[in-house]
Amino acid sequence: MWCLASALHLCKSVRALTFELMGNHVHLILAGQRDDCIKTFELFAARLRVSFPKRQRAIDWSLFKMDILPIESLLALRNEIIYANRNAFVANPAYTPDSYPWGGGCAYFCPWLRHLSTTPLGELPILTQRALLHTKKIAPFADLRVIRSMPFIPSFCDIKLGESIFRDARSYFNSLTRNAEAFSQIASRLKDAIFLTDEELYSVICSHISKEYSVKSPSQLSAQQKIDTARHMHFDYNATNQQLRRMLRMDLSILEELFP
Repeated sequence: MWCLASALHLCKSVRALTFELMGNHVHLILAGQRDDCIKTFELFAARLRVSFPKRQRAIDWSLFKMDILPIESLLALRNEIIYANRNAFVANPAYTPDSYPWGGGCAYFCPWLRHLSTTPLGELPILTQRALLHTKKIAPFADLRVIRSMPFIPSFCDIKLGESIFRDARSYFNSLTRNAEAFSQIASRLKDAIFLTDEELYSVICSHISKEYSVKSPSQLSAQQKIDTARHMHFDYNATNQQLRRMLRMDLSILEELFP
């Protein structure tokens, strides 16, 4: 978090609308010129390499590369922000889109932010500042704000700009769980494996079989219909074999033959 906060703080020509730090990848929605966005990521990556804990294993930092993808329309921007803010929620059942602390989603449309007590980083002891930032050069970061040793998200991420992309809080909230088709397209673009929770995927399956076969429950499908539905869910929605096994009540060996 501090590596990202410091990189964005130094790159004034780039504004982050939201972000999500995951265990093995990062989502950044940035506003700025292409070259400036690339420099921001490179600075973030460089600071991360320096600050990452030294452990008894080698890390190949050459694999930590960015795929920079332009966002062409207002609708696409809304969907990309939603997709980023959902990422941890989809991957980990312990979180909701507004409770993951290492992403911008927890700050979106949150009236409690103005009531939180934060401190300018420059008011902390010098050694504490250096420990947080992993650098001796702390002067440029004095006005970043801190809350319990974490960078305060609105002090380095332009949450207000991100919120302004949506009509209102209600439209943002409704989009969080009602855009499976858009999420599918984004996931394909980003090469993400999973982008729907089990509950969302089941809802998509029920909608699909209702249109295709005029049935309400997967239990009413024939064996061939289940296979056809599994193919559709696998290729269009990245459904895993285990998800399909649970929802379509199919034998795992059949699914592994279909999708090895």
